[in-house]
Amino acid sequence: MTHNFTKYIILAVSALGLSALPAAADSQCPTGVALSTYVVSGFTCFIGDLDFSNFSYTSSASMPPTPVPDTSVTVATVDNAAGIGFSFNSSWTAAGAGEFSDAAIGFTVSVIGGGPATLEDAALIQTGAVDNTNSGSLASVGENGCSGSSNGLDCSQMWSLVTSQTSNSSATSAHTFYLPTGSLTVSKDITAVDGSSANAFASVSLVQDTFSQVPEPRALAMLLGLGLIAGLGLKKKLQGVQQS
Repeated sequence: MTHNFTKYIILAVSALGLSALPAAADSQCPTGVALSTYVVSGFTCFIGDLDFSNFSYTSSASMPPTPVPDTSVTVATVDNAAGIGFSFNSSWTAAGAGEFSDAAIGFTVSVIGGGPATLEDAALIQTGAVDNTNSGSLASVGENGCSGSSNGLDCSQMWSLVTSQTSNSSATSAHTFYLPTGSLTVSKDITAVDGSSANAFASVSLVQDTFSQVPEPRALAMLLGLGLIAGLGLKKKLQGVQQS
């Protein structure tokens, strides 16, 4: 009896412990900091069960506006029902006839420790504003993903997401599923293009990028731990009834 009781406790505590363990040996991804903090050679961080690495950023623009530097892009981490990822906040704006502002953000996302191939979907949200007084003004984000192998680098599967605004709506979103993979590379192109009117403008102020795992490892570990504890309680209750 004592041996079985101890075994149940060890299993339950181990399962719950797995759900609360730090996701990796590297540091947790910082939030509320400039993208320049991430765009450093060898930088790797984690959010939940996912590692992020190989960050890159480039920016270009007509003159004016000037290119938006990575020091002017704020990164906030996301870990909620929508998934795990980032929101990138800045002002990629074109506010004169023929102006444009363009930027590209890239990174690699991997399941912690090369675990089971559970990355299965991606979601993209864009927030911005467009005054399309004359045709041609556009704010858009195009995202490409390369996945399908154990290391996410052979690009046996390609997928893409596109969000765009041609009117002054507040946000737009896109979502896709892909074959389960343990790692993938992601690149997104952020574009604001003004039309032919000097009074028109186009702007992207936020890009949110999230990835989901099904089933989610931490949730499974927690459910396993709670199930073992509930089972132990039921077993003790039944034994008490039998003894009485």
